[in-house]
Amino acid sequence: MVEEAWAYWSVKRGRRRMPSRADFDPVEIPRLLSSTALVEVLRDPLDFRFRLLGTAIDKITTKNLRGVRFSELPFLHQGNKGWQDYEYVATTGRPLLTDRPYVGESKLVLRLTDSLFPLSNDGETVNMVWSFLDIWQLPPRERIWNGIAG
Repeated sequence: MVEEAWAYWSVKRGRRRMPSRADFDPVEIPRLLSSTALVEVLRDPLDFRFRLLGTAIDKITTKNLRGVRFSELPFLHQGNKGWQDYEYVATTGRPLLTDRPYVGESKLVLRLTDSLFPLSNDGETVNMVWSFLDIWQLPPRERIWNGIAG
């Protein structure tokens, strides 16, 4: 589904540098919604705020992150890899595919791969980042073998 997310962003971008949030229609990407996050880019000083989190992301976080700034979270502070990835997208206007360390409590999550896509209302300044999070989980058969519920 990572390829599906990249293809959707490319189609919505067209010949522009990046699409806007208004270009996205959730009806067009039902398979991607549960692993989607929309993150607002705040400036002066630079920070990021979660605006929307899909249900698959909600399941692996320890609290509701909607409306929370990265700077308010110990695992997304300025200078760490997560912050740097979003800062790269926000300052360059270029998408990024990156592995993300998982810091939650679920024993089912093995790895996270994040596709970060810049969005812009004016076509130049990134004001939002669309994240499609590919959540690598322990397969059901191995859950039973290892005695993990879920």
